[in-house]
Amino acid sequence: MHLIVVYLVLVVAGEICAFFIGRIFEQMLPQFSMLIFMAMFFGVMWLAWPLAVMLADRLLPEHPQRT
Repeated sequence: MHLIVVYLVLVVAGEICAFFIGRIFEQMLPQFSMLIFMAMFFGVMWLAWPLAVMLADRLLPEHPQRT
């Protein structure tokens, strides 16, 4: 459960950053802004899972095994 929460937090934060970066590129390069946003959108989804696994392993306490 904690892993999913960490993943969702990373995805939401990454997608907010991707949105604002896409808006900046929309002002500078309007013909490429959608391509840049879509690359960042899928990149966030792809990168968030390994980062969530790494963070959950390091930061969250391990649960005792049930017998």
